[in-house]
Amino acid sequence: MKPSDMLERIRVLVDERKYIITTHAIIRMSNRDVTAKDLISLLANGEIIEEYPNRKPCPAALMLGFILGKPCHVVVAICGDQLSVITIYWPDDECWMNCRTRRL
Repeated sequence: MKPSDMLERIRVLVDERKYIITTHAIIRMSNRDVTAKDLISLLANGEIIEEYPNRKPCPAALMLGFILGKPCHVVVAICGDQLSVITIYWPDDECWMNCRTRRL
């Protein structure tokens, strides 16, 4: 699946409300004061910055979006007819040169 296809698939699944937010992601959202509305907006409007097509059990992606002007990362997986939100976090300067580029 090309990144543009994956992004389109994510947006369709969000629009059709075919997603689950894992317990881990819910805990992380609570820790980071991210609302469900913030998350859905990020999924609907964000961009894919890394793709993991061979991830098991489902292809996954790292998305970037902005919440209150602050960059935010969300890891999602497309499992059949459903989108799973795996985790959500603020990019750390120790790991990221900017919100799109990992430090080596």
